[in-house]
Amino acid sequence: MAHHSQRISFFRKPAFLGTSLFGSFVFLIFQINYWQTVYAKNIIIDIKQDSLLFLKSKNQNYPNFKRKDFSIYPSVALKILKAIKHNPNIRSLSELCAKTSLDSAIILHTLNNASKQIKVNKYTIDLNRADSVEFESLPGIGGKTARRIIKYRERLGGFINKFQLLEIKYFDSSLLLNNNIQFILDQTAINKIDINYCEMAILYRHPYIGKDLAKIIWAYKKAHFPLTVNKFNEILGIPREISVRLTPYLLFRD
Repeated sequence: MAHHSQRISFFRKPAFLGTSLFGSFVFLIFQINYWQTVYAKNIIIDIKQDSLLFLKSKNQNYPNFKRKDFSIYPSVALKILKAIKHNPNIRSLSELCAKTSLDSAIILHTLNNASKQIKVNKYTIDLNRADSVEFESLPGIGGKTARRIIKYRERLGGFINKFQLLEIKYFDSSLLLNNNIQFILDQTAINKIDINYCEMAILYRHPYIGKDLAKIIWAYKKAHFPLTVNKFNEILGIPREISVRLTPYLLFRD
């Protein structure tokens, strides 16, 4: 009985209570760091930029609060991150204020400190040389998308400009506007089709040609061999926009 009472008294000791509170605090910090990394990285940056634009338009200075003005508690940061997690489309300060019921100054101060802790990675990738591992290293690109990019690149013969990525199913267009990603294009890696000596099957497998246009080109080539750039541009039945997109992938006689 005495042994039981000693166990009860231990759990009431300040040392035990202090250890429990410290453990809870550490867990909370880990949870904040995890959510900030997984859910909030891009959103925090976006909202901070939105906030700076708002302040600039109002000719106001960015709030610079000292610790004596108020402290940012983990519970406040956690509240912001929970709102971001459950509302991933938030991109403005006003939306975040509405979801958290927090004062805009507190949110600005918290996001300013959070954005300083976020490491922004820079990426440089050659669209015509990169393999699937390199594509998967980009934010927002998984294995399936990487394989789609490579497969489409093979069908095209290489990329002429980065906006051709928009022709790939499920490609995230926001990546093309990401200033942290630099797309480069090695033009020497373009595989051109020798229009005068290729087989017809090679023509209609190209994404910009297809079977119908391949037949038109093939018939015109037989009648006007060898094809030059000028002759190709005279072919009736090929829309001008298709001709412009296709010409860089064709090899002509001078």
